[in-house]
Amino acid sequence: MQGNIVVPLELTFDSGESKFHGLNLYYGADAIGGLAEAVALTTHAIVNDSMVKQTPSVKGFSLNFKNSFVGSFRQKMELEFNGEESIRVIKYIGMDAYIELLKLHLRIPVGGSTKLEFRKANQWYRQMKHSDELLERLKRPLERIHHPVTGQGYKVTLSKARTPLLSFDKSTGNYLFAETKNPNVKTIEVAVSRFNARRGTGRFIEEEDSESISFSPKSIKLMPRAQKNALADSLKRLANDDFYKIKALVTEVLAFDGRIKHYILHSVDA
Repeated sequence: MQGNIVVPLELTFDSGESKFHGLNLYYGADAIGGLAEAVALTTHAIVNDSMVKQTPSVKGFSLNFKNSFVGSFRQKMELEFNGEESIRVIKYIGMDAYIELLKLHLRIPVGGSTKLEFRKANQWYRQMKHSDELLERLKRPLERIHHPVTGQGYKVTLSKARTPLLSFDKSTGNYLFAETKNPNVKTIEVAVSRFNARRGTGRFIEEEDSESISFSPKSIKLMPRAQKNALADSLKRLANDDFYKIKALVTEVLAFDGRIKHYILHSVDA
């Protein structure tokens, strides 16, 4: 329809740990379904600032198949923004900001950077209320995207037209699937870059330009109001260019390579 905004996407399955020799139907179908779910959930959260329980409930856009290719297997898709509000949002933030926000949410759970480059993307991200919940919801569809990686040793690449956006391979799969808890509780000094008071979740940064790391409370019911206020105060100060650190007692959740994936928050000095 005239006035709609169309984004050409492509998912490529190619040689990774193993040489490409044909895509297993089960693995391929599951990966494509996982991508559709991940893109739909993320796009809905970006343009509608809300979460849906089921993918068919998304609104303002559609995601459809285009022609497929033989060789290294390539599947073309079209993301079409066809709702008045979704078109308004995409025109306001710009396509580059939308793509960066999409990439951000798909790469964080697999160990990618938490930083954004575009100013509009940063501004929109700061006002997104459901980003942390979205990242949790994306784990299952991202596991599905990795099925050709774990099952056949391939690499899966998401592109916009012919421009690669993200790749999923053995390394991203290891980050997604494997984790251990540090047995020792420790005190860290961090600032808060995101915080959801209702859920008690958010993200910590050690320095102003460092990657952020997610945190969740050991028990939201047992988190005192004073500690929530301390977390919210650090976030407010950061928004006003005051990098204010707090002391937090945490358990580290570690990735397969020793990187910190997540903090379980026990308490905050309030």
